[in-house]
Amino acid sequence: MAKSNRIKGKMATKPLDKRYSKKSKSNPEKRTSKRSSTVKKFTVRIASEDAKKNDAKQVRPNFLLKIQSVILVVRNKIDKLNSHLKKKIDTDKRYRIASKVLTYVMFLLGLYLLLYPIVPGLIYKLFYKGKEVYPYQTVLEGELVDNDNAKLGGKEIPEENRLVIPAINVDMPIVEGSNEDALNLGVWHRPGTGSPGQGNMVLTGHRVGYAFLPDDVKNSTSFYNLDQLESGDYIIIYWGGVEYDYKVTGNEVVPKTATYIESQADEEKLTLYTCHPVGQNAHRLVYYAKRIVE
Repeated sequence: MAKSNRIKGKMATKPLDKRYSKKSKSNPEKRTSKRSSTVKKFTVRIASEDAKKNDAKQVRPNFLLKIQSVILVVRNKIDKLNSHLKKKIDTDKRYRIASKVLTYVMFLLGLYLLLYPIVPGLIYKLFYKGKEVYPYQTVLEGELVDNDNAKLGGKEIPEENRLVIPAINVDMPIVEGSNEDALNLGVWHRPGTGSPGQGNMVLTGHRVGYAFLPDDVKNSTSFYNLDQLESGDYIIIYWGGVEYDYKVTGNEVVPKTATYIESQADEEKLTLYTCHPVGQNAHRLVYYAKRIVE
């Protein structure tokens, strides 16, 4: 029993010694390790939280940059769209303006083409009918003293050859030429016909022809009002610096094939002709004038 008690005492004391020894030997170390592990865990936790915060801080700027980039892209798209729409609007506006201008131009052109054949006649009736315009010095001034309708310009006698018909306000250059192109420059002296002082001098001019420049308009309507001449009206030719005066003696309408109007004779006379009626070329309106010799 004693043995068993000893054994039991040993058994009883041994574990106590072991536990005590373990506690006495290992307990401080465990406390230290626990503290260190706790510190480590706390440190790791703080580090992880800091890392998460840093990651969040990094993610947030990246996200904002992405949003800004998207906003910039959208803004660029909107700017391009606005620019395109503005160009389109400007183009449409220019198109509308050009269309209006073209419409007005076409209207004015049509009106011009419509009125052109009658305008010279209207101008004559409004401003010159019943008047006689003598733009240059003339020996007829003595006979015109009592003529209230005569308007004397008093210019020096021109050096170039010119035809003046005071009653219808004609003052045109006399041009030479081998074809009808000469009519675009003035009154055409027909080739092979006489000249002032000898034979039958034949001059022809346009009745009406479309033109735009002032000089061209004047040349294209030089004989427009030829049918307004009456017997006894004066016609003056300045030729080589010398004045030659004529009086209208008569007129007639002939076919355009009538060539006798240009025939030559010993008698000195002046023949003027143009197309008849206005705007047509089937006939010729012919006026004859006789030289006034003092």
